Amino acid sequence: MSSAGDPYRRTLIILSAVAALAILSSTMSKNPALPLLAEDLGASDSLIGLISAISPIPGILISAFAGAYSDRWGRQRIITFSLLIFATAPFMYLFVTEPWQLIPVRFYHGFATAMFMPVAMAAVADRYPKETRGEKMALYSSATMAGRFVAPFLGGTLLYMANFESVYIVCAATGLLALGMSLIIPWGDGGAEPKARGHGKGTIASLRGVVRDRRIMVTSSAEGLQYYAMGAFEAFVPIYALSLGFNGLEIGAIMGIQVVSMLVSKPLMGKFSDRRGREPGIVVGLLVGAFAIVAMAQVEDLYLLAGVSVLFGVSVASVTASTSALVSELAGTSAHGSAIGVLSSVMDIGHSAGPLMTGIVVGLVSFQLGFGIAGVLLLVGALLFATLVWKGPAHAAPARP
Repeated sequence: MSSAGDPYRRTLIILSAVAALAILSSTMSKNPALPLLAEDLGASDSLIGLISAISPIPGILISAFAGAYSDRWGRQRIITFSLLIFATAPFMYLFVTEPWQLIPVRFYHGFATAMFMPVAMAAVADRYPKETRGEKMALYSSATMAGRFVAPFLGGTLLYMANFESVYIVCAATGLLALGMSLIIPWGDGGAEPKARGHGKGTIASLRGVVRDRRIMVTSSAEGLQYYAMGAFEAFVPIYALSLGFNGLEIGAIMGIQVVSMLVSKPLMGKFSDRRGREPGIVVGLLVGAFAIVAMAQVEDLYLLAGVSVLFGVSVASVTASTSALVSELAGTSAHGSAIGVLSSVMDIGHSAGPLMTGIVVGLVSFQLGFGIAGVLLLVGALLFATLVWKGPAHAAPARP
């Protein structure tokens, strides 16, 4: 994670560790526990989709504003507030007795990632130049992937050996640990963000400039479509695997190995994007993801399903290793938080729509059609991005001052 002479090494390491713990807590609350808990409480397929779609909605509502606010007033206070939610939300699952009660719990829990993810990513972007930004942002993101990796394996094991309550107690413990570790992040390390605090355009003006940039919005839409497929994957691969007779441990392994593939491949994709441009990885990732998500519902063997899960994880890594770096460069240094916040809001629209729409289609027709629609949307996203943003295989858009 470090490099020789990197003055921000300690900040990056601690922030990455905090992110890993926070995302471990958040991911384990839903993967694979949430759809299985909802089904255990008697929820229908469409209600499972709705429950899974709720937590990204706060991101749609506030991620852009959180990012823009942090551009003007600093990253630290937003990150701390989000970690308070990571630490408190898991306790609420312990009191759920009806499936509909998961809806307000998930809504509250969603505010944590809605604020934390874009602001923490902007904090990394602040500290590194364009030549290494993709790699450093991907390394930070891989730390969050480490949390995502552990979550389904640990959650699946706890479900297999104990019960749902044990899952959410562990979620609470890791959330509290993340909050505690955040107190030692060296925010005054001389990065661009602490120097710029309280300066620049107002929150609304900054957001308006970002939203008017077609390239930022098309790039954000590409990530939104990627997360539509991700939402479908997270909510309904566990249900699909359960319908095939797999147990909680096997389902956790299928979900976890997808995260392993993201964890391993994302730094490599980030370094590739620094050297070859952001656009190729986005287009190829969307195309590979389209194939993988369609194939997901066509296989019934445990090992084949795990293999397709790996392929899907690599496709997600390829897209997301480039999108955050690209929008930060398009927006310029003074609007890192605004651009990544808008990206996060659009991502959450996709992440929310994915399980919701897939749940309706699966309930009415089949897993095959639900996942097939996600694949078609990824193909459309690749075509639009290549047409409207990609100017050539070595192109890298210049950052605005």
